[in-house]
Amino acid sequence: MQQSAFKFCKNSFRSFHPENINRLQKLIIFLIIVYAIPSYAQLGGRLNLLPEGLGLSNHLEYSYNVDTKREILENWLNLDYSKGIFTAGLRLDIFQPNDPDPSISRGKDKYAKIDYKYFGVDIGSPTEGLKILLGNYYTLVGRGMVLSSYEDRSIRIDNNLLGLQVSGKYAGFVLTALSGMPENSQAERKDILHLIDLEYRGLKGLKIGATYASNLPPTEGLAKTDMATVRLLPSFWKLDIYGEYGIKMNSDIQQRVFNNAESKIGEGFYGNINFYFGQLSLLGEYKYYDNYSFTSEDGTVNYNTPPAVRIEYSYMLPNRHPSPLDPNNEQGYQVAAGYRLDMDTYFSAAYTITKTLPSSSYYQRVRNINIPVETQLKEFFFHGERDWSADLTTILALAYNEELSTNTKNITPIFEGRYYFGGINTIKLIFEHQFTTERITNEQYYDDVISIEYLRSPGFSFSVVAEVQTKEPESGHIVRKFWGFVQVGFRIGHHTDLRLLVGTRQAGNICIGGVCRYEPEFKGVELKMFTRL
Repeated sequence: MQQSAFKFCKNSFRSFHPENINRLQKLIIFLIIVYAIPSYAQLGGRLNLLPEGLGLSNHLEYSYNVDTKREILENWLNLDYSKGIFTAGLRLDIFQPNDPDPSISRGKDKYAKIDYKYFGVDIGSPTEGLKILLGNYYTLVGRGMVLSSYEDRSIRIDNNLLGLQVSGKYAGFVLTALSGMPENSQAERKDILHLIDLEYRGLKGLKIGATYASNLPPTEGLAKTDMATVRLLPSFWKLDIYGEYGIKMNSDIQQRVFNNAESKIGEGFYGNINFYFGQLSLLGEYKYYDNYSFTSEDGTVNYNTPPAVRIEYSYMLPNRHPSPLDPNNEQGYQVAAGYRLDMDTYFSAAYTITKTLPSSSYYQRVRNINIPVETQLKEFFFHGERDWSADLTTILALAYNEELSTNTKNITPIFEGRYYFGGINTIKLIFEHQFTTERITNEQYYDDVISIEYLRSPGFSFSVVAEVQTKEPESGHIVRKFWGFVQVGFRIGHHTDLRLLVGTRQAGNICIGGVCRYEPEFKGVELKMFTRL
């Protein structure tokens, strides 16, 4: 049966064009079912279906919105192979159609292509050796102050580079050099990024690093943009510290704006301190990003994503009014503390503030503007957790934020309860209430979300989520809107996870690490399937 599947795969790929995506869609689903059936029948142990060294993973997302009559199918099929010192792989992307947002679709309406492929050689040991990677690749340098090339499908980020990366380790030194081309919003690779990074790890409790990068624009006559940073990572006693300072240079802007009186056109700094003492943990972060974005010439590819210094929430409503990271115009800090009172009680709290930069900043001088400093984001979060017994846990939380881009103030109390029974069963209840004030119009409204979830470890979950928004646009005239959905998740065998959502979901932003994507209101069916072989 599996040989027939591979023959079907081979014949289908002979005519590999966008108009054949229906056939490819059926092919992928067919292959997943072929592999799922024998593995589902053998739940007692893992079944090796692929040759040694070969790995397969597939991510399928399908949705149908009954209001807009819009159907979206997206599929990413990865094949990876390793043999000795060699590694190779590819990713087949299939869209029919892709998400209509142009920042996501990049012109790939109906599309089927191998968009990611690589070949690598790893010589030597983990401490001394040479690694060469040719093709598409992702890489993170430091904390992303110069380069953060990664993929996150939740927010539709994929800024992989196509080119060559070489990394060598010897006597405590790690030297990395790369050249690569990112894909812009038109699915074209034009800019060329060069980078070299050197880090020394030979001192106990201290790492030192330096990075230099240069982006060559495709337009003839335009100057390249250069980035340079130095970083220190000391660790001693009960302290872990990270500090990185970087500068941005471009000869065109230096001459046109500053008459060559400035040696740089932007700068950035990020610092982090972690302190641990018994049951107490403390965190402090500081950022200063002044005209520090590092992008392709057309601005559609972000090479760097410096630390956002924002609170990451695991609940729905506190994420409803996010503040996207702006690496050109931010300064601020975050302080956080966690304390375990006893084995059953834990408290944590965090406070964050982000402000825009003054008129003396590179950001304002390059743009020839004069805008006073404003508070872009202010937020506070408290979390208290108590285990009353081996079966019952409760959580009380409070989120508060003021956000400039939507000019809202939000107060969100949260209750969560978990009940464990039978060793593998959990019932989880979450109630969130958010009171919002529009700071310009002074309009006030509130949202309520209740979520009830049943989990049976490790292979089944069922949840019901309901949301109501109450507004009073005119005195005495109350308007309520309702959303709700049912979500079921289950596992086939040891390798395939499915998640099915049916219902309605309010519009909102999805943010990870300060990078946000707007998700429109949805009413319909959504299926996600993840397979790993």
